[in-house]
Amino acid sequence: MIINTDTKVIGRFHTQPSGRGLNIYNPFFEEVGINALFILFQNPTPRPLVDGLRSLNLAGAVTVGFELDPEFPGLLDGLDPVSRYVKRVGFIKNQNGKVTGFYQGGKGILRAIQKVTEVSNKNVVLVGSGNVAKGLLLALNDLPEKPKSVQVFNRTLENIKKLKTDFSFISGVETLDKLSTATGDILVNATDIGGKVKDSFYTESIVNKFETVVDVTFEKEDTNLINLGKKLGKKYSTGWDMFTGQGQVVLETILDQKIDWDILRKYVVAGLSQVVTRNK
Repeated sequence: MIINTDTKVIGRFHTQPSGRGLNIYNPFFEEVGINALFILFQNPTPRPLVDGLRSLNLAGAVTVGFELDPEFPGLLDGLDPVSRYVKRVGFIKNQNGKVTGFYQGGKGILRAIQKVTEVSNKNVVLVGSGNVAKGLLLALNDLPEKPKSVQVFNRTLENIKKLKTDFSFISGVETLDKLSTATGDILVNATDIGGKVKDSFYTESIVNKFETVVDVTFEKEDTNLINLGKKLGKKYSTGWDMFTGQGQVVLETILDQKIDWDILRKYVVAGLSQVVTRNK
């Protein structure tokens, strides 16, 4: 990799030492010939990092660990509509000194889904109501041809009643214990089930009612949900596919150029495999 005055530096802003992404994006830049560098910057508070981005004229940064810091959004010059709606900043872009916050989760998972199936005129069952779920609903809402319907299942109804008001294509909201009664074309797990939370929930009888299963968990790729999908011959999209989609959204936004999905995914698999091996 040749570093020169034209090299665009992208930071990974974190509250603690964490090299995730360094072993993905830098080898990717090397192979495809993008003059960019991905570097870790850490601080327990976001202000020195954002100030440093401005002072050093970094191209942008992925931000991790500052979700609950009330000061963080105010340090930026603005938020894009998705980030404002989900109340989460996933990455920031520096454009001629103007620093804007974005959230990549929804567009990332939609791109992953679209790699295996179309969502237009499909019946989607969405499990969860967090940032990824809300971001996905916004991404679906922006499509020229929307799903036929979306049902949302969550542990509590209070967190999802407003979603039905916000999105006309949501046909119903139910508690998670009712998922066994749901049917559709695409099942999307947008929760920690199967990752940080042990999965004793998804079963063959649930998965068999869908054509496609989608997971967001990337602590490991072969989650219970994905394994059931493979076993039953379903189309499937893994959390590592979502990670690829998110990375594509981040890089295309910051660098203003198209990012090759297949090459990026190769390095996502290689990089995340190292993390999974170390954590075993």
